[in-house]
Amino acid sequence: HPDFDHLDDQTDGLLINSENWQALNLMQEKFREKIKCIYIDPPYNTGGDGFLYKDAFRHSSWTTMMADRLKLAFFFLETSGVLFSSIDHRERTTLEHTLNYMFGKNNRVEELIWAQNTNDNRAPAYSTNHEYILVYAKDKSVATASATSFREKRPGYEEIIELVRRLEPDYPEPEEVESAIKKLMNNHLKDFKAELEQAGLSFNKQTKKQDPWRGVYNYKHVEYRDSNGKYVSPDEARKKKASFWIWREADSSAPPKETARNITDPNDPNYRFFRPLHPISGKACKPPNGGWRLRYKPDPDDPAKDSFVERDKDKRIVWGKDENKIPQLKRFLHEAGNTSGDNDSGLSVPKSVFHDYTDGAKETESIFGEKGIFRFPKPTTLMKRFFEQTTDGGDWIADFFVGSGTSAHALLNLNKDFGEKQKRKFLVVDMENYVNTVVKGRVKRVMFSVNWKNGNPFNNNGLQHLIKVSQLEQYEDLLDSLMPVWDEEKLPDNIPVQYLYMPEQNQLASSLDLSRPFTQTMRTGRTRETKNIDLMETWCYLQGYWIRSKRVFREFDRVYRAVLTTRNVLVLFRDIKIGEDDAENIRAVCKSFADTTKDFPVSRLEVNHHVDLRQVDLPVQVITADDFLRGVPWS
Repeated sequence: HPDFDHLDDQTDGLLINSENWQALNLMQEKFREKIKCIYIDPPYNTGGDGFLYKDAFRHSSWTTMMADRLKLAFFFLETSGVLFSSIDHRERTTLEHTLNYMFGKNNRVEELIWAQNTNDNRAPAYSTNHEYILVYAKDKSVATASATSFREKRPGYEEIIELVRRLEPDYPEPEEVESAIKKLMNNHLKDFKAELEQAGLSFNKQTKKQDPWRGVYNYKHVEYRDSNGKYVSPDEARKKKASFWIWREADSSAPPKETARNITDPNDPNYRFFRPLHPISGKACKPPNGGWRLRYKPDPDDPAKDSFVERDKDKRIVWGKDENKIPQLKRFLHEAGNTSGDNDSGLSVPKSVFHDYTDGAKETESIFGEKGIFRFPKPTTLMKRFFEQTTDGGDWIADFFVGSGTSAHALLNLNKDFGEKQKRKFLVVDMENYVNTVVKGRVKRVMFSVNWKNGNPFNNNGLQHLIKVSQLEQYEDLLDSLMPVWDEEKLPDNIPVQYLYMPEQNQLASSLDLSRPFTQTMRTGRTRETKNIDLMETWCYLQGYWIRSKRVFREFDRVYRAVLTTRNVLVLFRDIKIGEDDAENIRAVCKSFADTTKDFPVSRLEVNHHVDLRQVDLPVQVITADDFLRGVPWS
């Protein structure tokens, strides 16, 4: 709404109803190098998926369609930005060649394999149960430079850490904390099984692989250690201000490809088949079949080198009740999978082949309460993992084949996980009316609650967002606004007439009148509905302006709408006729901005239609209808 005083930095999402090439073209200046992550799920060129974009293209036509859009999308990405594109085997090679050309082969990051829970008994040979996601960076060296790039939080890590830190100040016994951890994990497992049921799946050997917490279930032990990592007994924990370290038992055997020298020679210091004495029974424990991961004693030439004896002194060896159990190593939660050098990072390296059996159709069915809302939607879990791996709070993601709105839904779920202060923002685009009926409805529902079943929310645990919805003029709208070449009434009777729509010979039925910027209309869509055109918003898109301040002035003889952009350009629209002089009013508006935005002094005034502002101490640019039609940003 034009009177709603929202600013660009307050907007959490932009939903555009438009053919995607046109939207990307219009948004080119505003979002140039602003997007951190792009995910797209383009038509797979199957000829049978019902996609609204013309499907079953020949390869060359499909490639052209994709190349035109990827060329524009490339300039949207930040230098560290990344693009993910889903595809199946039909156009996988074609897409790879196109991306290599657009991004450069050296900026190819990975090809991900998504294994799904599908089976086609009619397949002549193999039942294909996987798809591909091609990953490209704008500049791979920059995109992979950060310690957190292409990393993901180990699910469950933060919840366990938060629970333990909450109990820690009272210095409870370790058994009490271990019991609380067990309860937390059982509650998660219960919720996970409920999610599977909601998605129409059962908890079994296959779907267990999809449990996001499966990597933390074994971290069920705790012990006190001081700030230097030294073990502290529970009765000294308060005195030494110790904290809990969470651990699991880990395999103590040597890696399969161990190449250390002389590991089988009992007389060599590097011998790996030693038999340590059990601390209680005093009897020798047998070694692992492949030998120990560690040498027995410290290396005199390199005291810092790891050894079994040193680990045992530091209570980092797990002994069994007797000598019959092979001693294990302690692996601590905050150290496992760490690659960043930050022991508290809780990050892990994602795998290129992954299982995700979530049913996207079941997700939309749960939200809307009916089947068949959209054909073949992707699951939110797929995109959520990519956004988490490559973005931080405040970053923008984009999807210009948004379909049923899965990417927007996934981002809203991610924002819910990270909280208000770590919100990501989305720019999503698609055409036809399902943007209003499906995508917008889905976004509204998920903002209210992230948990739905049969069209009903479990609660109202959503996160508040401000989403801007825009509809752009389409090519068909332009054609429908053209006047025919011939006037049928002036032709003799009984002469057949074929109307040729040739823009170079035709004229628009109506043109922009910049003297009345608030009442310009056009006919849109198949119903030819008349709608107002938001010229101020359009102008800001064309020029690439981000709004810093927005005001409406009603105290004069006419309404003045003004926005101050991040480039300190003041854009001012009002109704005006040739010959009218409202320079005094405009000077007052400019002075008002100068008084209230001293930190952002106005550098230029852009005003619609006729104006005589020789007395305004600002560079002035008059916006004309031709400026809109050209769409070329001013320098």
